[in-house]
Amino acid sequence: MLQEFEDIFQEKTLISFFLRLYMLEFIGLFPALCWALSPIFYSRGLRNLNPFLGNMIRALPATSITFLFTLIVLGPGQTFGLPLNSYIILLLSGVIGLGLGDLFYLLSIKRIGPSPSITISSTYPLITIAFSTFFLGEVVKFTVLIGTLFVVLGIMIISRKDGNSKVDFLGICIATLAAIFWSISIILVGSIAHSGHPLAENFWRLMGYVLASLIIFLFNKKDFSKPKFDSILNITLGGIIALNLGWASYIYSIEVIGLSKATTLSSVSPIFTATAEFLIEKRFKLNIFIGTLLTTLGIILVTF
Repeated sequence: MLQEFEDIFQEKTLISFFLRLYMLEFIGLFPALCWALSPIFYSRGLRNLNPFLGNMIRALPATSITFLFTLIVLGPGQTFGLPLNSYIILLLSGVIGLGLGDLFYLLSIKRIGPSPSITISSTYPLITIAFSTFFLGEVVKFTVLIGTLFVVLGIMIISRKDGNSKVDFLGICIATLAAIFWSISIILVGSIAHSGHPLAENFWRLMGYVLASLIIFLFNKKDFSKPKFDSILNITLGGIIALNLGWASYIYSIEVIGLSKATTLSSVSPIFTATAEFLIEKRFKLNIFIGTLLTTLGIILVTF
């Protein structure tokens, strides 16, 4: 019976498509849900908080929770039993992707607002796929490439605000740097897939993040006012959602469905934000409809 089910699952049929969509691709979409919620908390926390300080505050609780949870679930053996090269790559990935990438992301949110920042930084799947093709030798199907283009285009359309307000050049550069750092970090993680449990890999990435955020904070700690409790709370909650839930599930999805698919599926966070906005406001928006249509089509192409 089980063998018959597996045979159906492997077939390129409509039934197998929906089975794969709900049983596998959901793993790739879950990080997107987490990363869609976290900017809401970040934007609230950064109202009265310097991004350099906020980045460090965000790192400590998320890393502590990850360490305790990983130690309880995996034990010391798997938590500290990774190959030496994995430690180096994961720490470096954390420094680049979380220490630098997320810092530039927070700086761009502070400067140009969440919507333009998310729009620009969400182009990281294209950069990641380009890097994975050149550096990892990963074969990218034509449908995955076209699907990724549709997803990014859909995200850009969804994220546009009414009025077409201009974005300053420096803000664009900052958000673009965030996307580049994220892509490099993702490539590093993808290069050592299956070297350890996703929880352990995420913990060591966060350790690199803590080291980077502390060093950056020490070099930029002048003129920092005492943060308010609500700012600390919002930054902390955003960090737990994005770093604990989002990144652990994303690393796992790389191992299950591959780097290209995992990256594309995880980049559709604005679609969740747009859906919530539509349900709350009860108002039809053409850009959301078109963007959702393109993004959904992109997901289908990536899935097949």
